[in-house]
Amino acid sequence: MIRKQEFTRLRIEVEQAVNEVFEFAKNHEKNQNDYILFLSRSKYEPKYENNDRVTPWLLDHALDEILDRDRVDFLLEHLNSQYNFRAINTSDSKFSLTMELMIYTHLWESKRNLAMFKKLADLCDSKPYDFNVKVPSRGKYDFVVNNIRNVFEKHQLKIYDIIKYAYRSQLRNAFAHSVYHFGLNETDIVLENYDPPNSPIERLPFDEWTKIFLKSALLQNFIFNKFNQEIEDLEPLKEYEVRMDYGDSKSVGTIKYDSEGKRFTGKRN
Repeated sequence: MIRKQEFTRLRIEVEQAVNEVFEFAKNHEKNQNDYILFLSRSKYEPKYENNDRVTPWLLDHALDEILDRDRVDFLLEHLNSQYNFRAINTSDSKFSLTMELMIYTHLWESKRNLAMFKKLADLCDSKPYDFNVKVPSRGKYDFVVNNIRNVFEKHQLKIYDIIKYAYRSQLRNAFAHSVYHFGLNETDIVLENYDPPNSPIERLPFDEWTKIFLKSALLQNFIFNKFNQEIEDLEPLKEYEVRMDYGDSKSVGTIKYDSEGKRFTGKRN
């Protein structure tokens, strides 16, 4: 259960953290090149290296976002229906909690989400743009902690606190492996994979779960809204010269955003 006032507080907290990390990422002078590559969804596709008709340097590579569209729509529909506050506060049910555990698991398993977080972390850390982020199928906890969360902590960004609070691999594992149930008093989730220190939660109150879920859901929503807004805020048809380095392949090109066509175009110099 959560009241509208608390929901608003969480919403503002997450939105401010997202705005801060984007501002930090783009305002490093050395990041200007990579920030444009980031917004243009630049990708290097090795399978086209020897293709005379298709360049391996791709722009607007949004296939993962397209494939993820139905899941995102489902998340938004759930938020709009369950957290519209037509009543004073929301109410919990075993059905809604189960749905949220499923959504939560998908949020933190999504390679699309984790790749976006990794690219933002790389920008904050002034690392070269990664044209082909590899999110592991296994060991995602170490990937998130070492490549994303710890980087944000290093730069004292508020998004670190959001992820530290919201990302609990024990919750993901409990749902994925059906090792949870609802307590007899129907006020908490009992985690059968309780095994400290790595799985330290034995019982999670519904109210605490709601905050964990909402911070996770709002984080994804605000990050992708901010990403799209940053694209729309680019100066129309301004040409950005970019360096594109992937392994031994290096190129220099020009990228610009066509605001009417809502697409990036580019050429190699």
